[in-house]
Amino acid sequence: MSTPANPTTGIELKLNNGQVIKAESIEEALKTAVKMVEDSTSYARETNKKLEDLQGQFSVVQAQVAAATARKEPSANGFDKDRYYQLLHDDPLAAANYVDQVRYGVEDPVRYLQTMDTKLSALEGSSLAAGFQAAHPEFPSDEDSARTMTARVIELTRQGHPADFATMELAWSQLVTEDKLKPMELEETHEEPPPPSPGGAGGVIPDAELQKVEKMTDAELQAYLRSKGMLG
Repeated sequence: MSTPANPTTGIELKLNNGQVIKAESIEEALKTAVKMVEDSTSYARETNKKLEDLQGQFSVVQAQVAAATARKEPSANGFDKDRYYQLLHDDPLAAANYVDQVRYGVEDPVRYLQTMDTKLSALEGSSLAAGFQAAHPEFPSDEDSARTMTARVIELTRQGHPADFATMELAWSQLVTEDKLKPMELEETHEEPPPPSPGGAGGVIPDAELQKVEKMTDAELQAYLRSKGMLG
């Protein structure tokens, strides 16, 4: 009994996508083709899933960027709450500076406050110096004395004394005691006493008596003035 020839031996299939399947039989070629289709379908599913995931992530990022870049209208005083809260999260010190920028209407509130403090300190110092000079006209007016006084006041304030008139008095007293400053000698002024009034102690001559004085002779007037202590 002879064995019939096998017509399926050496099968070669060419697919539409150009791929070629070589197999020993039709059954084997079909299995290979099915496996290729299944693999392609699985790959397509995985690819679609990755694309969907990427699209979802991109949508989330887009939403975050839109929320971060969106700006609401600032309030009537120019204060932007969104910006403040973002700064508060990122840099609390910058958030505090932003509040001061809006409050004082300046770009650099730190420098502005430092400048104001310097001006106030200078004004207070000038006021104290003027008050001290008015109370102590004997204070030397030369620059060296002023520098010595200033240095002593600074030294006392660093020791904890307040920058006030009492501290300047203390500095002056110390420097005079230490003979580092010498008060100027002031010229004494003598005021001439006012001349006695014709009315004596009372200072007023009654009208009736004044009429009598007007009618007196020279001898009578001299006698009258002696009686009032106005002539020796």
